[in-house]
Amino acid sequence: MSGEDPLLEVDGLRKYYFEQDTVLDRLLGRDPVSVKAVDGVDFEIFEGETLGLVGESGCGKSTTGETVLRLREATDGRIAFDGEDVLEMDDDELIEFRQRAQVVFQDPFSSLDPRMTAGDIVTEPLEIHGIADRGERRERAVELLERVGLSADQIDRYPHEFSGGQRQRIGIARALALEPEFVVLDEPVSALDVSVQAQVLNLLEDLQEEFGLTYLFIAHDLSVVRHISDRVAVMYLGEIVETGDVDDIFENPEHPYTQALLESVPRASAGEHGRRVDALPGDVPSPRNPPSGCHLHTRCPYAREACRESDPEPVEVRPDQYAACFRADDGHAYWDSDPLDHAESD
Repeated sequence: MSGEDPLLEVDGLRKYYFEQDTVLDRLLGRDPVSVKAVDGVDFEIFEGETLGLVGESGCGKSTTGETVLRLREATDGRIAFDGEDVLEMDDDELIEFRQRAQVVFQDPFSSLDPRMTAGDIVTEPLEIHGIADRGERRERAVELLERVGLSADQIDRYPHEFSGGQRQRIGIARALALEPEFVVLDEPVSALDVSVQAQVLNLLEDLQEEFGLTYLFIAHDLSVVRHISDRVAVMYLGEIVETGDVDDIFENPEHPYTQALLESVPRASAGEHGRRVDALPGDVPSPRNPPSGCHLHTRCPYAREACRESDPEPVEVRPDQYAACFRADDGHAYWDSDPLDHAESD
């Protein structure tokens, strides 16, 4: 990928939420509390690939995806799409961007308007952008519904008449209506039965190949991420701690958080990976008051004083694999060295 320009480039992205201050806060001179949902995220996505963004619930994955599309306004940072700064776009430029970048939401039960038919849902983006007349839009809806595995005679049915998997197919058809180049897939199969998940994933892969789509695939299920992704970015408490090729991340993780995530995945034999890192102690800290330095240091069995004092920069541990960890920077492999004393919580 090093010789290509990325389709999407995210640099230093931050999204903070400032809680409403109270009368008591104002009397005591307290500053509003910020919730650091996304705290300095960097990544790139190249044309035609799928980047899997993975992490525990509440780590900021969905907020990242929504902020990239400007469904939420960024607090700071830069988002470049095909070389254009998304955060600097005016209204007309943003309308054009929204035709080229779409989203499939997590919950097909709440992301579809229950008062609209499947055909109306799919054609709504075309109507909003003033594309084609009513008859042409209906023809396009039939074409898209059939392409995602539904039938033409279902076009006038309402969402409650469909199963969960069928509803998500309607959501996918809606996202494709404007012929986008880039799609954010926000946990698109997590609300579906396991038996349906594989069907939807295979559909997404087929559509990507057919239409030349580029995906940001957000998920917490590592097996799903491995199935569909080309590269993976691992997120913890608003920060990306490791990125790399999907096989490198799953076979040779270099960050203790990545390793802990992988160890939490059920597998046939305990020795499948040939190494073992115990589950991280404690709970995920609050994004209202994240730890100083490396956010993981309060739970990491390899933490040392430097981890408390400063946030490590990502270093290249293998070609195109980066880990934000001081021990990776020193060339140590976590499972080949003695664990250090666990740092106390701040």
